[in-house]
Amino acid sequence: MIAPPDTSQNTKGQPGIFAAALFGLCPHCGAKTLFGAPAQIADHCRACGYDFASIERGGRLAGLVTIIVAVILCAIALGLDALFRLPIALQFAMWAPLTVGGVLYALRFYKTLFLYAGYERQREGASDKEP
Repeated sequence: MIAPPDTSQNTKGQPGIFAAALFGLCPHCGAKTLFGAPAQIADHCRACGYDFASIERGGRLAGLVTIIVAVILCAIALGLDALFRLPIALQFAMWAPLTVGGVLYALRFYKTLFLYAGYERQREGASDKEP
């Protein structure tokens, strides 16, 4: 039998993973303190003091995420160039900020996803040890 979803006070009102990645929300308290730099997880939450360093933060495959985003953006750029033949100056003006923003958000999403999954595993492990 499938267990009903957990509706306890701990998960009530938790933001979605996209909002957490965009705003850098702490999985423990929800404060906007997850990132110390645009795509770097902080060592701890400045609001509640929760230690992020104790959780796997997804730094190992960040290069792969960057390459995947770059390949997708290159394919889109080549497709648009073949269809519309935009001037090169317009292409630079358009793709430079899109590339930086796309890579930063993809890294934020990837690292937030890893951190939240680690946080849930850690929380479930702690609840399994309780009597």
